[in-house]
Amino acid sequence: MFEYLITRPLGWIIEQIYSLVANYGLAIIIFTVLIKLILLPLNIKSQKSMRKTQKIQPILQELQKKYANDQEKLNREMMKLYKENNVSMTGGCLPMLIQMPILIGLYQVIQKPLSYLVGVDWMAQDVIDKVYMLRDAMAASIGNLATQTEEMLARTYQIQLSQWAGIVNGQGDPWVLNFNFLGLDLANTPMAALNYLMRLDFSNPGVIALLLIPVLAVASQMLTTKLTQIQSGQQNNKNDNSTANQMSKSMMLMMPIMTGVFTFTLPSGIGVYWIVSSLVQLIQQLALNKYFETKGDDFEIKAPERKQLHGKKRKKR
Repeated sequence: MFEYLITRPLGWIIEQIYSLVANYGLAIIIFTVLIKLILLPLNIKSQKSMRKTQKIQPILQELQKKYANDQEKLNREMMKLYKENNVSMTGGCLPMLIQMPILIGLYQVIQKPLSYLVGVDWMAQDVIDKVYMLRDAMAASIGNLATQTEEMLARTYQIQLSQWAGIVNGQGDPWVLNFNFLGLDLANTPMAALNYLMRLDFSNPGVIALLLIPVLAVASQMLTTKLTQIQSGQQNNKNDNSTANQMSKSMMLMMPIMTGVFTFTLPSGIGVYWIVSSLVQLIQQLALNKYFETKGDDFEIKAPERKQLHGKKRKKR
């Protein structure tokens, strides 16, 4: 189901883009920008939710002081406040959650570019024969290939098959894809760059430079995370120990770590997507912040707890 609903549509989009630009990295960048534009309405809704959350922070702080010793009562009053002001506690995280299936589908597309960008039919006999021919031709220079079946190669070594096709049959082979982007060899992973450095082998700068990808991915993710924290008011409400806020803070901490691990170990195309996605998200947030500030985005804040307090004071008089 996931294959037909997510992976294949994403693969078709990237295939169309690649057919126009003939560059693997550029195709991923254009794809990323396109996806962010498609998700822009959802991002706008998320930004509004975070701005509302920020505006009710003073009321939340009052509730936290009043019910500091009654966590159950505090949670009930907070839920009431969120509900009456139509604020979703998960609204700010929704775009992030929606991007996860896109990321998983994109990983499949990037790992299997011959399936999704070239449209290779792995059941065709001529394709099976070609895979075995490439395997046997490369076995002399690459060890441990003799035991690899056509199915195993098609499942996990499609990027390598594309490279082997260029080596054995020349760059005119239809399986050959252009993995070179700004001097980076996107056919490898940043982890491969580390292996080069550990051997003190600097013969392939296009691979070694891939270490920039996880660094830039983490940096861009941290910038986006920081801006999100400021926008949601978390920077000014560090004493909020509610379950929702603690969960949000944990996600903010884990995202850069997860970004570093994923972009270091997975195919480089994932890292390119992550960097561009974070930068576009950052630009969108800054632009929307400016738009909302210009527009004003005023709305009434309902504070039922304050009304109750005022009512009690009148009775005492």
